[in-house]
Amino acid sequence: MLDATLPIISDLVREAAHPLTGSQTDYDHLLEFIGEASHGTHEFYRERARITKRLILEKGFTGIAVEADWPDAYRVNCYVQGENKDADAVEALSGFRRFPAWM
Repeated sequence: MLDATLPIISDLVREAAHPLTGSQTDYDHLLEFIGEASHGTHEFYRERARITKRLILEKGFTGIAVEADWPDAYRVNCYVQGENKDADAVEALSGFRRFPAWM
């Protein structure tokens, strides 16, 4: 069954592919396809949280990298590691006063 579908899949990929030439316009088609940027919206963060939860629960991920202010992120890391005096996660996250507004 797989052998019969392989030419069809490769044709679909070939039709959808756009060569990268090093030009400023290499990613124009991709950006048109994506549309308006969503980085920083509540929808973006909601979906990213959903993906992160699945990676942890279903794929066994044990680490998460975030783009954040160092002192605030380090405080959360210390809480997760049991190395600070924050009473709970809410308290550990309380330093994020500018996040994600700084982006």
